[in-house]
Amino acid sequence: MTSPHAEALGRARTAADFAAVIALLDTDLKDGLARRGELAQAEDRAVFSDGDLAAARAALDDCNDTIALLEKTIDAAGERRADAAASEARADVAALGDEIKAKAATLGERWRTVHRLVEQLRQELFEADA
Repeated sequence: MTSPHAEALGRARTAADFAAVIALLDTDLKDGLARRGELAQAEDRAVFSDGDLAAARAALDDCNDTIALLEKTIDAAGERRADAAASEARADVAALGDEIKAKAATLGERWRTVHRLVEQLRQELFEADA
């Protein structure tokens, strides 16, 4: 994993941040997979005396290690993204709960005002009939 991606992954806090880092890592993974194909062909050529076989195998092993690291990092970032999304959802639900409580209090106050006005009108009608 390259240093900028490691820094970005370390700074990521929201699900969107993790998604952006995962996209960067996924791009690196695709590049690594393409490079692995090229290195496999170079190894095949080296087997038939067209290059340094040890160097080709070492490069292929390094590429495979990098790919494995990227896959693990993407998986870990995906889990952290899911955790961040769940945390954000809990915060959103809590905020909505607070908003609902405030609206319920306002509605309750308005209902008491309506009830008081209805009672006042009933009293006035009763007095008008008498």
